[in-house]
Amino acid sequence: MEIVLATYPWAYFTPGGGEIQIEMLLKYLKKRNINVYKFDSWEPKKNANIYHFFSCMGGSIDFCNYLKSIERKLIISSSLWITKDTLNNYNIETIKSQLLIADRIIVNSLKEKNLLSDIFEINEEKFRVVYNGFEPDLLEKRDIQYKKSTKLPFDWNEYVLCLGNIEKRKNQKILIEACRLNKKKLVLAGHIREKDYFKSLEIDNNNLVHYYGPVENHSSEFLSLILNAKCFALPSTLETPGLAALEAAALGIPIIITSEGCAKEYFGKIDTYYDGKKGNVKELANLIDNVFINPALGYVNFDQIKQFSWDKCITNQIHIYEELM
Repeated sequence: MEIVLATYPWAYFTPGGGEIQIEMLLKYLKKRNINVYKFDSWEPKKNANIYHFFSCMGGSIDFCNYLKSIERKLIISSSLWITKDTLNNYNIETIKSQLLIADRIIVNSLKEKNLLSDIFEINEEKFRVVYNGFEPDLLEKRDIQYKKSTKLPFDWNEYVLCLGNIEKRKNQKILIEACRLNKKKLVLAGHIREKDYFKSLEIDNNNLVHYYGPVENHSSEFLSLILNAKCFALPSTLETPGLAALEAAALGIPIIITSEGCAKEYFGKIDTYYDGKKGNVKELANLIDNVFINPALGYVNFDQIKQFSWDKCITNQIHIYEELM
């Protein structure tokens, strides 16, 4: 069995959770002795059994159509959350055409499967769920003490962390307003995906908000930022479920996470879901205050979170490949 992983050409210019997912899939498939490769446009694997394409970004359908024209098996990880309220934001017919030619459509949750099947009128039998995951050793690192990063102001002993690409969907502006309202220190980390949005945040890097910059996933710097945070916040307009939030939960840090998307399928019964679509600043400020006082409100149950380590999630992915062989 030979598998090729592919995505849209500019995905890795500002890598986020979707790109980390590709890297983890590559790593854990190799651990299971699967012949898996990243797509190389200069030397493509012409005889690969299955091409696994990530995303429904504009232009993706042309590449997927070509793969079907040369009779390759095609799996598409949709990485998509569309509701009836947001239909007009997307080229629905093009996305539907791309999904229809796939042999299998992979989604991150049962809720996403039901939603996309309904929106695009595609039979649920075509969908498969592969949950997003985290590196299993994170569960063992939750009790390890990491020295606070020297890049942070020396007196920042308690802070809220938001790790993710800087873009409007992540709602960093609302988070900044909430932290300023209750005078909590906030660290933003991640690639700047939308420069105008970043400028609009007016970060001072001295008073209450500090932009840390991009952080290598699973590095000691990454672990230090999360494990020294008082809580992790991702108040986005939607998440599926937010890889960094998944990693923070695995490390035993209380999380505040948007209720829009499939987060509840991953994090279960916590008291810190936030309506990121509504974007009420006072409500978010209160959630942060409450978690500082009682962190247990945002702790994800260990038995709940341990289901989503990559060594477990990869098994379902392999079964889907085997279906098409």
